[in-house]
Amino acid sequence: MHSAACSPFPPAASYIQRLDGRIKTCVFLAAVVVVSVLTRWPLAAGALLTALALMFSLHLPLRKVLLRMCIPFGVAWLVLVSLVFSTGHTIIGTISFWHFSMHAYQEGMTLGFLIMLRILAAVSFAMMLSFSTPMIEILATLRLLKVPGLILDLADMIYRYASTLEEVAATMRKAQRARGGDWLPWYRQARDTGMVAGNLLIKAFSRSVSTYKAMLARGYSEDEKLPPYFTCSIPAQDLLAGVLAGLILLVLLVCNYAVVWKNW
Repeated sequence: MHSAACSPFPPAASYIQRLDGRIKTCVFLAAVVVVSVLTRWPLAAGALLTALALMFSLHLPLRKVLLRMCIPFGVAWLVLVSLVFSTGHTIIGTISFWHFSMHAYQEGMTLGFLIMLRILAAVSFAMMLSFSTPMIEILATLRLLKVPGLILDLADMIYRYASTLEEVAATMRKAQRARGGDWLPWYRQARDTGMVAGNLLIKAFSRSVSTYKAMLARGYSEDEKLPPYFTCSIPAQDLLAGVLAGLILLVLLVCNYAVVWKNW
């Protein structure tokens, strides 16, 4: 059984990686919630910069970080653009297409920029948790927080089999390209991509059914109580770091809602 005092990371790892998994999970999940409700863009921007600074302290490959940020950045940019042209009443610009024109609004830009910072900050803190904490410690902490076991079991299975499904999808894509799929018109490629996605879903459903049957054959029950994963208490210095991080998040909320802001 893994002990809380025995870190899965080497002694040369950063302090965040060596921090107790229960502290990291609670702090980073709380940070995700806090930055998601901020209403002042300077605070959201500061939270984003803090998350990025902590992420770079882990000495992660830049390419890996950028790939992880591509999808949330695209979603945040889409939210910003949609709000700029749909929300508000103060027109700051107009884009015309033939007989159709779109007005850009100042209120939409302000709100969209704030939401974009929220999304990027929340995703950055979630990435920090995933990069610095083994998944088994995250799930064990959530069990201590009384999250329903069925949800955690599903999350565990998704985490375990996501790479398997990715390999199956890559194999199907290679087979498609080997048969000249890249030389087809774009609408044929779109149809073939849809067929690959459909077959992948069918294989995923079949794999899930067989896996669940195997679990039942081995006596699985969602109401079964598992032995505790953490067998040691939280180190005092890690507990102190968690308390300080919680106080910082509390101060961030107080500054957001209790402090009077002018023209921000």
